[in-house]
Amino acid sequence: MKRSSLACACLALSFGAAAQAQLAQKKTLDATRISEKIMVDATLNESAWQSAPAATDFVYVWPTPGLHATQRTVVKILYDDTALYVGVQCFDTNPDSIFHRLSKRDELENTDAFSIILDTYRDGQNALQFGVTPDNVQFDSKYSVANANSNNGNNDGEDPAWDAVWKSSARLTPDGWVAELEIPYSAIRFPKKDLQDWGVNFYRNVKRRGETDSWNEVKPDIAGSLSQMGILTGVHDIKAPLRLSATPFVAAYANNAYNQTSGPGSSWSFPWSVGMDLKYGINEAFTLDATVIPDFGQVRSDQNVLNLSPFEVRFNENRAFFTEGTELFNKGGLFYSRRVGAGAQLLNATKVSGRTKSGLGIGLFNAIENAEYETHTEEGKEIRAQISPLTNKSIVVFDQNLHNNSSITLINTNVMRSGAGLDANVTGLLFKLKNKAQSYGLNGKAVMSNRIGPESTEKGYALALSGSKTSGNFLWGSDFNLESDTYNPNDLGILFSPNEVSHSAWINYNYYKPWWKLNNYWSSLWMYNESLYKPWAEWAVTQFGANFGGNTRKFQNFGFNFNLTPWGVHDFFEPRTFDYQTYYHVPANVNLYTWYNSDNRKRLTYYAEGGIRFFDEKGRHNSSVYAGIRWRASDKFTLGLGVGNEQLWNNIGGLWSSQINEQAVGAEQLPENPVVMGRRRIMGFNNSLNASYSFNNKMNIALYARHYWQKAEYSAFYGLDEHGELTASPYTGLSVSGEPLNDVAANYFNIDLVYTWRFAPGSDLLLVYKNGIGHYDSGYAVDHGYGYNAGHLMEYEGTNNFSFKLLYYLDYEQVKRW
Repeated sequence: MKRSSLACACLALSFGAAAQAQLAQKKTLDATRISEKIMVDATLNESAWQSAPAATDFVYVWPTPGLHATQRTVVKILYDDTALYVGVQCFDTNPDSIFHRLSKRDELENTDAFSIILDTYRDGQNALQFGVTPDNVQFDSKYSVANANSNNGNNDGEDPAWDAVWKSSARLTPDGWVAELEIPYSAIRFPKKDLQDWGVNFYRNVKRRGETDSWNEVKPDIAGSLSQMGILTGVHDIKAPLRLSATPFVAAYANNAYNQTSGPGSSWSFPWSVGMDLKYGINEAFTLDATVIPDFGQVRSDQNVLNLSPFEVRFNENRAFFTEGTELFNKGGLFYSRRVGAGAQLLNATKVSGRTKSGLGIGLFNAIENAEYETHTEEGKEIRAQISPLTNKSIVVFDQNLHNNSSITLINTNVMRSGAGLDANVTGLLFKLKNKAQSYGLNGKAVMSNRIGPESTEKGYALALSGSKTSGNFLWGSDFNLESDTYNPNDLGILFSPNEVSHSAWINYNYYKPWWKLNNYWSSLWMYNESLYKPWAEWAVTQFGANFGGNTRKFQNFGFNFNLTPWGVHDFFEPRTFDYQTYYHVPANVNLYTWYNSDNRKRLTYYAEGGIRFFDEKGRHNSSVYAGIRWRASDKFTLGLGVGNEQLWNNIGGLWSSQINEQAVGAEQLPENPVVMGRRRIMGFNNSLNASYSFNNKMNIALYARHYWQKAEYSAFYGLDEHGELTASPYTGLSVSGEPLNDVAANYFNIDLVYTWRFAPGSDLLLVYKNGIGHYDSGYAVDHGYGYNAGHLMEYEGTNNFSFKLLYYLDYEQVKRW
């Protein structure tokens, strides 16, 4: 399940912006100041609601941009000294047909919805969204144009992980549905001045019609929606409250490890922890977030895989502290938050972020990891050895907004390790420039990395420049990227392969209005070329590609991708030498891929995607197929099932030196530091099951289960000649008795069963059960197929984890009222 945002749904249609397009005239709405108390009960029966000015005349954003909305919507805004109040009447000509479904907060199901977007500084670059459904399921998010990525349709840089504490109520009526929102000033930031003029827009989703409407027109041929907002006037003489809140928590665990191959076969432990999250508004613009003795035991389990590549696996970030309000720290792609607390106890982490009146964004991040030790016995003596030092990790960001949604940014990441450990520092200068019409963009960055050891220092750098036409039906662009051979941001960032000089160019044609049997469609042609930085201009790969996709009148989504690698690839990483002299020549190949999603308004939906790659080598090809269904069994219960299969025939991959088995026949004939390439058959399944039941809009239980199995069987081994071609190798990978020694398989099975109850604003009770089985070996997991391994999962080593966590939100204003 994914978080849903009405505004983001609109933005996803805005593949770019039209140079010839003109912004719609900005509508205005007066907010009414009140002195009477407002009960947030979705009745709108206070007298102030009757006389307040109304926002009406909504228009389509999707699927027929600019036309009058089919259903009438009326929005009014009130305010007092503590909060903004939003009242909305969503009239409907068929109220019995309104889609409404219960779900977790921020994870909208198949439902109608309403949201308000506020740009309180009216800079067209930052905004907040607050929304509800007819069942009063809340969702909110934060927008930052600085983090926009037009390549995925997110032209306003939405951060759906952002959460605030606010009130709402909603109910169905004979005429449609009504919602009422109370947004306290502690949940938003605004300039310190007597008269406020805020950017505002309202969105409504009429799900059964696949219709999204907005109050101020949002044209899909103009990039992003923040520059297309109306104006909220009449707000005056309000003051930002003391924004101080604390969320103390207590967590307790019962952990069981079973079928362990070392130590006792089964063992139990019962750890517990207490900690606190703090949030403090330093002033009207800046906020401090801190977590003290954090506990992330309830987050979603990682999706482990069998990694046969020469690079590490990048995992998703599921910890809320590192996903909320991190837009400044993510600029330039220099921060990989999974580096924080990885393999070490995180003692605390702190964020300070905000933006001044002049548009200067400032971000400070700091985290401290405790030293880690292990104990072992040597000659009868117990020895305690340090395996990781006390470490401080920090980020500093200065991001200045410029005219026309442009910006310039300075960012620094720093890692300091106690003792003689390696320290690291990375500094980047970024810029993003746009013209007044928002039709052209120029982006660039220059980054310097510096790793300082006790005896040596390693410096490297990276440069990037891209220019594009971001408007209209025809879009085009080109970019250039350079990374030196010693560029390494990986102490706090992630980079798979440095030593690169690459260039790409593309041209897109997008049609935003209904045509033929389509609501819209998009198409593109592109090329990519890459060579080494050192030796300079040593060619690596050239690719060409084409894409086409769209959305049908029946709200089905589809797409086709094609790419051609006509001269193959000189892969300097697969041989695992990293000397940039040895490479493997991957044969020329062509790839076809397609995907399809059915109409997601229906109770039963399904998707399918798959592709095949053919190589210019006899018997070598890859295939992958993924398919799934989603069944909304009732307005409370949803079930999803996904099945994936991947097959690689005659794949060629390198062996790490640790994988070269000394017991294999021929191993003794290998030279020192040999290159060994293996021909292998890779096959696997990746299956998932998820279910969710919502008791009400504050209580939910969700199940996530995944079984991943993959194996690699080697049939031959080779060396490499100076041209990257395979040559004979004495290494056989077989024991004297003929047993394969390099075949390997992985079995990973996870269950996450999570009960969540939001028993008070910002306060949660979580009960979680996790089961994890991780098995990686060359035993019968390889000797048998998927069915056998799935049936013998409980024979592998695994863990059971039961946890309880209670969080209670305390706000200063709330405590003061007490």
